[in-house]
Amino acid sequence: MATADTIFYGNVLTMDPAAPRQGGVAVRAGRVLAVGSAAELHPLAGPSTRVVHLGGWTLMPGFHDAHLHLTAHGRALEQLDLATSATLEDALARVAERAARLAADEWLQGSGFSLHRWGLRSVGPSEADALERAAGGRPVYLSSQDHHSAWVSRAALRRAGVSAATGEVAEGVIVRDASGEPTGLLLEKATRLVADAIPEPDAATVRRWLAGAAAHLASLGVTTVHHMAYEPAAYFRQLALSATDPGYPLRVWACVPHASIEAAAEIGLATGLGGDGFRVGGAKFFADGALGSRTAWMLEPYAGGTETGMPVDGPEVLAERVPLAIAAGLTPVTHAIGDAATRAVVDAYEASAEAWRAQGLRPRLEHAQHMHPVDVKRAGALGLVASMQPVHLTFDVAQIHDALPGRLERAYPMRSLAQAGAVLAFGSDTPVAPPDVFEGLRAASRRAAPDGRRLPLSEAVAPDVSLAAYTTGAAYAIGAEGRSGRLRAGFDADLVVLSHDPTVSLDGLEVVATMKGGALTYGAERLAG
Repeated sequence: MATADTIFYGNVLTMDPAAPRQGGVAVRAGRVLAVGSAAELHPLAGPSTRVVHLGGWTLMPGFHDAHLHLTAHGRALEQLDLATSATLEDALARVAERAARLAADEWLQGSGFSLHRWGLRSVGPSEADALERAAGGRPVYLSSQDHHSAWVSRAALRRAGVSAATGEVAEGVIVRDASGEPTGLLLEKATRLVADAIPEPDAATVRRWLAGAAAHLASLGVTTVHHMAYEPAAYFRQLALSATDPGYPLRVWACVPHASIEAAAEIGLATGLGGDGFRVGGAKFFADGALGSRTAWMLEPYAGGTETGMPVDGPEVLAERVPLAIAAGLTPVTHAIGDAATRAVVDAYEASAEAWRAQGLRPRLEHAQHMHPVDVKRAGALGLVASMQPVHLTFDVAQIHDALPGRLERAYPMRSLAQAGAVLAFGSDTPVAPPDVFEGLRAASRRAAPDGRRLPLSEAVAPDVSLAAYTTGAAYAIGAEGRSGRLRAGFDADLVVLSHDPTVSLDGLEVVATMKGGALTYGAERLAG
């Protein structure tokens, strides 16, 4: 009889409907050897077996983050963070403090700003003047919290050659003042005008970002991530190299941009190819923008105006290229936030259903933040994966109330999607939002902002449903339900030890330890103690 490397005794949430609670888990050679009672596991212990008595702790499968930007998360950990800047004045003070530590010509980069949070609708000459003063004339590139707009300094505009003479950008907007001069606010693909002028990091820097991102996510109990394509190809290479290393703390399922479908098809690159640590994901599309930048594509205008946001990869693009992705064996993975965008994506998936079912693919609706009830039912009937980020609603609540009054019931329709037959897979979208799983669990069940404002509780989901979305549902979304998301014999030994049972209370939860493939990636000292 094989002996275990490690045996955990105590409260175990298996996420397996056949045996939801057990008294322990035995691990050997990176896999779950057995799950059962203490009496059943005791014979698997040998002289060198490490035994962990959980006491008041709870063991469960490691979490997936079903939607993030891994390299960008690592980069953001090192850059200026404006996510907690409540006012423009505070943000400018932070810019000035960071600028003082930089060389006179060095780029200052950051993220997390929100014009809505600062009480602004746009950026004008006075704000541009203030940013220039705070940065001391340095080039500045600040990504918005939703990463669908950027605020850049005049020095950055000059570096990039952007001026009043610069023409308009397809699927993007250069915000201008009354005289036609750019104010520094760039929307959607117009952000590339300046982003492309920032010097590229070397391979060692990218690998450092990836290492930092993995360590941070492991401390949050995350063992698998679904990486969304929105970065240079050189980053993808370093991501693949990092995740292929058995010592890397995360398993990575990594999407490619839909613009690369033809190149992927030419060399036979398809969803699921790869090994234990790194696998090719789907083809990533962007049907629209984001709510924070008012570029989410809506069926009806935003309050107080006539604008309805904007399509990015619109219906024509989806109709043409979703079938190309399917033919290449790449799962369609589509960002869609507004209810017009989600409708367009459901239309495209419905039209191609015969093809993707024949290929065994599982098309994904990413974000699904606002959906018409008719489209919720259609998505459920198709069995689509609804890859959602509950933590987003904690900072979206105020803007949804202000920009979409009367349509609150369409926001984050998690319960309706699940009841209709869609598969929920939860993540964070970091660096857009913090990747704290516990914040996501609380947001899904309470639907509240920090100030107490709420979205309708009719779309709240219970903790057990949310836990499944971070485990079994997310594993299904990437075709890993036979090895991940549950604790069963033969499954990956990807585990998280929590301070208490999350089905009892979502408050005060902490990660005690995280294990990927039988190796501790976080908290070894606590288990040893």
